[in-house]
This record gives sequence, structure tokens and C-alpha cells, in this order.
Amino acid sequence: MALLFGTLAMGQDLLSMEEAIAIAVENNHDLRIARNNTKKADIEASTLNSGFLPSVSASGGISYSDENQNVTFSDGTSAAIDGAITESYNASVTAEYLIFDGLERKFNQDRNEENFTLAQLQERQQIENTIISIYENFFNAAYQKRVVEHLKMNMTNSKDRWVRAQKQLKYGQGTTLDELNAQVDLNNDSIAHIEAVRDLNNLKRNLNLALGRKVTTDFEIDTTVTFGVPLREEAILQSMEQNNIGMILAQQNILLSELDIKINKARFLPKIKGSGSYQWNESQNPPTSFALANESYGVNLGLNLSWNIFDGGSATRVKTAKITKQNREIELLRTKDELLTDVLNAYETYTIAQYSLKAESKNVDTNELNFERTQKQYGLGQITSIAFRQAQINLFNARNNYARAKYDLKIAEVNLLQLGGKLLN
Repeated sequence: MALLFGTLAMGQDLLSMEEAIAIAVENNHDLRIARNNTKKADIEASTLNSGFLPSVSASGGISYSDENQNVTFSDGTSAAIDGAITESYNASVTAEYLIFDGLERKFNQDRNEENFTLAQLQERQQIENTIISIYENFFNAAYQKRVVEHLKMNMTNSKDRWVRAQKQLKYGQGTTLDELNAQVDLNNDSIAHIEAVRDLNNLKRNLNLALGRKVTTDFEIDTTVTFGVPLREEAILQSMEQNNIGMILAQQNILLSELDIKINKARFLPKIKGSGSYQWNESQNPPTSFALANESYGVNLGLNLSWNIFDGGSATRVKTAKITKQNREIELLRTKDELLTDVLNAYETYTIAQYSLKAESKNVDTNELNFERTQKQYGLGQITSIAFRQAQINLFNARNNYARAKYDLKIAEVNLLQLGGKLLN
């Protein structure tokens, strides 16, 4: 069974944290949506959507009529014509341009460009949130893999104990109770191992989902952890002011509110629109008409001024836009206070996690030494199976606690980096 498990593991791809993040940045569903939103905002901020370009239209037409006419002229004569044919043709090209609109168009273009910046910032925020999610999912699976490995060690030790108990019972050196206790502990370890493998498979599927790839993709997870340079609280707080994505988004929303105020104020000013067209008309008329043929062509120019002198809604929109800006300024203050709290809490968690890792490392060393001595004493018959089992459980728990402490410290580290706006660095 162990040989089969080892063979399967060798056939799986080893997934590192760096590879997992690269896959997620490329394939994560939420990130793909965020990238599309950025592309959409970029299109909306383009010159084609700015309103600064003229509108050009072309039109043309033809008409034909065949009528029977009875006509009385001014001199008293009359005429009757059957099949009086009239043909007319026209074509025109017209260009219109908004010369001045109180700068509303300029402010709208500025707002579209700032919305594009906002979309880029929101994409960055989604990238950071995705990376944090990948870290958590990855380390949950890595920790569970370590639990599976530790349970395999337990099974090996429990099996050796059971075999020893069988031999001692056979040669009259042990009791049936010792053999039964050893068998029960082996069975319990086997059940725990099977359940741990199930949990590991579930966590690997969850990680695949977060990566944006097929949940059935099998892989071997890399359990190694690399820590960065120790972080300082003052440096994180200083970086938070300038680089935290929450702070930057709050400031960007204030800027958008300022543009909304300018846009609504611009609607109080007059608008000047110019137009120009080139037109051609031609008609062929029946003999009853004053002119048998007519053709005209040329350029037409126009200038139009409009001014919305009173619109109660415009004043209301300016007032509400100012209130929105005030709310966003308050939101910035709240965001700053919340981030300060989060950094202080996260740094304390980070500090405790550093201490816990060192303490758990010492616990592993102590319990390994204790188990080695207990194992020797049990082999010499100097201690009971209960004492042996307790030492075995203590070692199992110490190894799991060390693995958990290691991953908890790394999560605390990346959380601080995100709060300081340094995660993507």
C-alpha cells in the first residue's frame, strides 16, 4: 500500500506557491471579470467616446411620380396631360460639432479617464484578494498533507507495536489486553488517516477552484515555506498611508465626486453648436410645371446658441453631488481608522506567530527525543503501552502544531504586506 501511494505521488506534478499564484492570476474567474471591466473602462475613456469629435451624416433620396394632370394657367388657358412624369434626386453630407458646452464634455472625459483608473485599482484589489485566498487555500492543503504524513508515521509505529504485542502474547511475555489495545490504536490511526486523506482531497479541489482550473486536476502540493525579511510595524503604517489599495480607492472616489460637481455646474452655461452641409438637388418636371428642370447644390453653414436659463434639477444635482463628496471624505477617514486598527491587530498576530513558531519547533525537538526514549523503554518492557501511546500522540500533536504555526506565520506576513500595500511587490 505504501509503495502504491509513493508511486502515485511521484506521478503527480509538484505545485509550488509561486506556480499557484501564476495560475490564479491567469485563470481565476473573478480576476478575468475584473480584467474585462478594466478593458471596458478603457474603451469608455477613449477619444471616440469623448464627445470631442464631430458627427457626420449622409443622406440621399429619389422620388418618381406618374400622374394625369388638368391644369388651368393664369392667362385662362388650360391643358390636360396624361402621364405627367416628375423625377427628383437629392443627396447631402452634414457635419455637426458642439463648439462649447460649458466644459461639461471635458469634465465627462476626465471622469471617464478616472473611471478607467478606478477600474485598474479595483483589478489590483481583486488580484490582492485572490492572492490572499490562494495563500489560505494552499496552506490549508499543505497543512493537511503534513497531517496525512504524520498519521502515516503513527500507523507505522502503531503497526510495529501491534506486531510486537502479538509476538509477546505468543511467547507468553504479554497479555491479550495489550494485543487488543495495540490493535484498537492501529485501527483508530488507520481510520484517522483515511479521513485525513479525504480532507486533503477536498482541500485540493477547493484550491483548484480558486485557481480557476478543473477541480479534478491532481497534483502534489509543496509544503515548504519561505519567509521574507522580518516586518516592522512603523514601516507598515507608513506604507499604508501611500500604498494601501483601500486608501487609494477612497481617494479616487473623492476625485470622482469632485468631477461630478464640475459636470453638474457646467450644465448652467450656454451651449454653442455649429453645423455645415453640402447638398445637391435635381428634379425633372412635366410641361405643366413652371420649370421643366431644376438643379441646386452648395454649402450651408449654421451656428446655434442654446441656454437653459432655469432648471431646478441642476441646482439639486450640484447639492447632492457635494453631499456625496462629503460622504466619501468621511469614508476616507473611516478607512484610515479601520486600516490603522487592522495593522495594529495584524502586527500583534504576526509577532505572536513568530514566537509560536519558535516554541513549537522546540516542542517538536523535545517530543521527538521523548518518543525515542519511550520507544526504547517500551522495547525493554520498562513502561506500559499507555505511556508509549501517550508519547506517540504527543509527538503527533507537536508536529501538527509546528506545521500549523509555520503556515499561520506566513499568512500573518502576507496579510501585513497587503495592509501595507506591498503584497504585489
